[in-house]
Amino acid sequence: MAALPPRKNPTPTKISKQHLTPLQILLQMGFPKHRAEKALAATGNRGVQLASDWLLAHVNDPFLDECAPREYILYACPTGPFLQQLENFWAQSREACGWNGAHNFTPHITLVSFFKAPDECAPQLSKALKDLMNLPGARIDRPIGLELYTSPNFMGFFVAEDDANYLKRLALQYVKEVSHSIISDTYEQLDALVTCFPWCGGVTSARCIPRSSRSISLEPHVKSLHLTLAYQFPPSQFNALKALVENLDASCTDANWELRLYSRDPRLVSKQVHKVLYPHTPRETDELELRIGDHIYLNPEAIQASTDGWVEGISWLTGTTGYLPENYTERTAESDAWTMHRTVPLCDARTVPADETLSDTVDGVLPASGSPSLAPEANDTGQSESQPDGAPQTTDRVAPAPDQQQTATGGGGGEQQNGGKMFGGNKTMDDIPLEKLHELVKKRTNMQVIPGDQCASQSQSVPRTESGTRKVYVMRHGERIDFTFGSWVPYCFDEAGNYVRKDLNMPTSLPTRKPSLWQKDSPLTNVGRYQARLVGEGLKDAGVQIARAYCSPSFRCIQTATSVLEGLGLKATVPICIEPGLFEWLAWYQDGLPEWLTPDELLAADYNIDTAYKPLSSPGLLREHFHEKLNEFYCRNSNAAEEIIKSTEGNVLIVGHATTLDTCTRFIIGEKLRSTNDMARIMQKVSYCSLAVMESDGTTPSGDSEQAESTVKGHWKLAVPPCDPVTHTNNNRFDYKILLE
Repeated sequence: MAALPPRKNPTPTKISKQHLTPLQILLQMGFPKHRAEKALAATGNRGVQLASDWLLAHVNDPFLDECAPREYILYACPTGPFLQQLENFWAQSREACGWNGAHNFTPHITLVSFFKAPDECAPQLSKALKDLMNLPGARIDRPIGLELYTSPNFMGFFVAEDDANYLKRLALQYVKEVSHSIISDTYEQLDALVTCFPWCGGVTSARCIPRSSRSISLEPHVKSLHLTLAYQFPPSQFNALKALVENLDASCTDANWELRLYSRDPRLVSKQVHKVLYPHTPRETDELELRIGDHIYLNPEAIQASTDGWVEGISWLTGTTGYLPENYTERTAESDAWTMHRTVPLCDARTVPADETLSDTVDGVLPASGSPSLAPEANDTGQSESQPDGAPQTTDRVAPAPDQQQTATGGGGGEQQNGGKMFGGNKTMDDIPLEKLHELVKKRTNMQVIPGDQCASQSQSVPRTESGTRKVYVMRHGERIDFTFGSWVPYCFDEAGNYVRKDLNMPTSLPTRKPSLWQKDSPLTNVGRYQARLVGEGLKDAGVQIARAYCSPSFRCIQTATSVLEGLGLKATVPICIEPGLFEWLAWYQDGLPEWLTPDELLAADYNIDTAYKPLSSPGLLREHFHEKLNEFYCRNSNAAEEIIKSTEGNVLIVGHATTLDTCTRFIIGEKLRSTNDMARIMQKVSYCSLAVMESDGTTPSGDSEQAESTVKGHWKLAVPPCDPVTHTNNNRFDYKILLE
């Protein structure tokens, strides 16, 4: 074979590759320069893929071409065990005392207040912080000293004087670093940058002020460096907050700190940030699509002024504006919707336990649900269960009902797609050593289901026996088909109306009826029926005896009651009384109530129905009151429960919706009416087949006693359920084709 002649012309391996910046690549892709810079700044300059995805998601954003610079802020933030302490305090204080101003941000010490900078300056701002901490002596070799302070309107840690001076010098040096790279040339584009650096206030020497900003007057900043724990809280919560604050260990020797440069969308100013709990598909042109993983900017005044529960909001994911049901969202920290551009260690590296190195990310632990992801899957089957009861029927603007399974973890798919978090850190799964992955999985899934120590948990797992007092068991239905599979009816019925299941979690058969009627009256999945049977078996193990069973006319509730009785071994002996008065809030069904199966149809489908039972209400009566107010709804459900108690003897099972656990017990145990927001908050925590128990104090007459009517309310109390709850994770639909990729 002839030898290959040597090549004299340049070859690809001999030509050095041209290294293009992300901006240059985006320009080559055809994006306008101002849009490319905006996308890179909004995504923290994390690469072309993330920026291009952002541009595609914001294609309908009316703000896309506006020249409005982002706002930047510099924080010193704790990490590691001290951050975990603070995060636990954040959660406990919010649960016990409600929202206060500190909950709006991640735990931090503010070094540089918000300042505006054009999008093209984002890389320089980030680089300036990196260069600052690379200077000799920039890092501190000890934990930052903190001193606890509490007052009637503020609680927090003040930074010890020596450490405060150190942090102030860092902030001032950052001003100088930024001035060298940016201000000298583009200061006219910055919005009074120097006035946003509070620790420059006492500096008047010309050598410390950038030459292009010496015309800016510097006002002294009188506040001391501090880490806020609580403020803007009602005086009535002072003692409770103070008790929680005093449990914090300010002298945590394992505390690490880091500097973080964040930015936010200028539209976020004066807005509240709400995370999406349940997806919503617009039915009108002015409505906003809601996707799990998205965050919404809402005006607090608009929330207060809303008369129907609908408010106008801006989507973090797409930048578009529209109306949305406010109770489909939940307020969260504003900083959850910020972009982080740079994080650098503030303290010298110190040894931490191996299991903590996995969780020492920006947010303290690698989150299960994460910060907002750029491109979440809107209709993932694992998330579709988070759709509230009543939502598919809501066309008028009445806030829909959050009667849903608890929101799934792992809300968005963008994190996997983009290779990392946009907010909250630059550590990705790829950064974790392979040998640590299994340990990480165990750490993330080692959930303590039962409160208390291990011994207490073991003792609680023993079946609890019932006392002799009368009890009413109030339960939510099991997992629904429509919330699990989305729009299932068009795919599961042929042209002749015959049902064909498309998943093993769907029932093998359904009662014969017009297919479209299932859209408003969803059946249970097989998992839903199994959930209910597990509860019944748990009640049986605890020695519970049920004398009568009542349920809402919704088919999912009838199925749930049947499966519970099956688990109890009472399916054949305890017929189910269908009570329309137990149905959920009529305001969620403005376009009409479901057409429920009749008792005869249910009997034909092998359901044990008490045909002799005379309901307290009727479907016709419900249709006449579709403008039902919240207090009327509570009264309707509560009155139904009271009448059931008065007209029966023995223990009673009531199966309804997520609201039922509260509406059927609230007045009877002597409590007052909840507000709409409080009810929504409670319902978000009521998962499928949740069980509440009311216990009589022994003085409540039953049957036809003349005193019964006057002695029901106030003579019952909530009791500990006799069996454990049902807890499980999601199981998304599998497609074998992924193995062919």
